[in-house]
Amino acid sequence: MKQKLRKFAFTLLALVALAGSAVLDYFLPENAITTITGVEVKLADKDGPISKQNPADQPVRDMYLIYTQHAIDDVRVYRNEDTGWGWPPYLKFDSSDVQATARALENARQPAYIRSYGWRINMFSLYPNITNIRLAQADESTWSAVRWLVFGLWGIALVLLARLVWRWTRVTEKDPDVIG
Repeated sequence: MKQKLRKFAFTLLALVALAGSAVLDYFLPENAITTITGVEVKLADKDGPISKQNPADQPVRDMYLIYTQHAIDDVRVYRNEDTGWGWPPYLKFDSSDVQATARALENARQPAYIRSYGWRINMFSLYPNITNIRLAQADESTWSAVRWLVFGLWGIALVLLARLVWRWTRVTEKDPDVIG
């Protein structure tokens, strides 16, 4: 009986580990140094940018887009929207200022240091959201201490939880399930 419970508990723990890691990867800030190739403002609703395939059927808002290129084949599109007081709690209220900085860096053809969160999913027209943009310094790193610290703490918590499950479901000689 405890073997079945152990298998179930570790399967559940693996699912929690995957789901939690995906949530952390989405919401934790990621840094990039890149060249801005264009900026644009599009009308969007809850379903994404307004187009022939997605007509406006809900209230619309301005969606700032920033186009970047790191190498010939490495292009990426970011959105630039305020998070306000909502989730995730980045308290970003300056998307117009960020857009102006992006335009200035595009015109100057200077490398930009971008901090963002989120994923680019083409099928759903999802873009990572920029939280900060500035001029990149020479030999600057994109390593994120916050990201590594949180993932490290998450890994430690998962290992401790796995040890707890292992001890809780271990078979002892007193158990009625043990044949002997």
